[in-house]
Amino acid sequence: MTILIICLLVSIFQIYLAKGVVAVAMSREKNGYDNHHPREQQSKLTGWGGRAYGAHLNGFEAFPMFAIAILLNLTIEVDFYFAEILALSFVSLRFLYIYLYIADFPFARSTTWTLAFLCNIGLYILPLVY
Repeated sequence: MTILIICLLVSIFQIYLAKGVVAVAMSREKNGYDNHHPREQQSKLTGWGGRAYGAHLNGFEAFPMFAIAILLNLTIEVDFYFAEILALSFVSLRFLYIYLYIADFPFARSTTWTLAFLCNIGLYILPLVY
């Protein structure tokens, strides 16, 4: 159970890891980090900064599905061994996804996203077969 909760916390951290890279990209812009209109500046980022922003936003998209899956497995108390493998795989794949997104490897990024998504689906199927 502890590993599942840690994976949930790490998944939250991953969203803000990508945001940290976005902040670096913003600070390297011509006029520096625009703290008056940061969202406007973020939406105009290009290159690795724009991709980091995409990874940041995708983290918000991926997190709810993962969080609900973890909470479902904790509530039903499935065999935590398989749930932990799926959760650790999801978190590991999401770290790789962030890197691949920022480094601009689109095919590998999409493949990694798909594998992480399948880990999520597995977390939803696990209570059904328990």
